[in-house]
Amino acid sequence: MMQPKKKNKKKVDMVDKPLTAKEERLCREFICDFAENQVRSYLHVYENMSYASAAVEASKTFKKPKIKQRIAELRAERNKRLEISADRVLAEIAKLSFYDPRGFFDPDGRLKPIDELDPDHAAIIGGIETMHKNIGDEKDGQIVLTKIKLPDKGANLERLGKHLKLFTDQHEIVGGPVEIKIIYESEGKTQSE
Repeated sequence: MMQPKKKNKKKVDMVDKPLTAKEERLCREFICDFAENQVRSYLHVYENMSYASAAVEASKTFKKPKIKQRIAELRAERNKRLEISADRVLAEIAKLSFYDPRGFFDPDGRLKPIDELDPDHAAIIGGIETMHKNIGDEKDGQIVLTKIKLPDKGANLERLGKHLKLFTDQHEIVGGPVEIKIIYESEGKTQSE
């Protein structure tokens, strides 16, 4: 007569057990690190450790289900707080891709002041540089040259195209497994693998 298998209670308890204060701090450090660097986050929490030891321990710690779950929760909270969504990111890339440069100029061809730009045009400006140059004497006046840095439309269109899978060289095969038979000729005989 077979005995029913006992559940591994130790494993269940580990997942259900709440995070320690250091584990919670580790998850928050990881989320705060823009690059989400596991080792750097680990070293902020466990300060008296060598880099090599921290790399080993961070690798183990960040594989724990409860750590992964808490990081996912913190990311979701941050995204909600900052109103970050895939739709919003795509909308911003679309602005960078489809702007009309004529919107930066008035009917006389002069650059509009920043406060006169529509919000979409103002939002895509990557930088503004203003240079004041005196001409001749004080009586002659001053020239003001303003340069605006605009996003690369081509690069942003490529990003959108990649998202939409417009520029892929690969072909997706839908369905079950595909058998590929390779046939080659060797010394006048046809063979297949």
